[in-house]
Amino acid sequence: MKADTQLGEMHDRLIDFHRQSLREGLGDELLIRAEDPLKPRDEHGRFHVNPILLLLAIVLAFVFGTFMFFSVVQS
Repeated sequence: MKADTQLGEMHDRLIDFHRQSLREGLGDELLIRAEDPLKPRDEHGRFHVNPILLLLAIVLAFVFGTFMFFSVVQS
């Protein structure tokens, strides 16, 4: 009977945990994922973007720009 009680408590705690997790919005989750893992905020509380994501965005923009240039400009 003790194992059933513990299992019920674990089940209730897990349900509560998932309910709290669902309260966070998609935007909040994206901000958490985009933050710099070493220093997410500066001394003024401003947001720091992850440098790897910033580099990937710049490379993606460069590749897209190159593709568009050679797609539009035809000799």
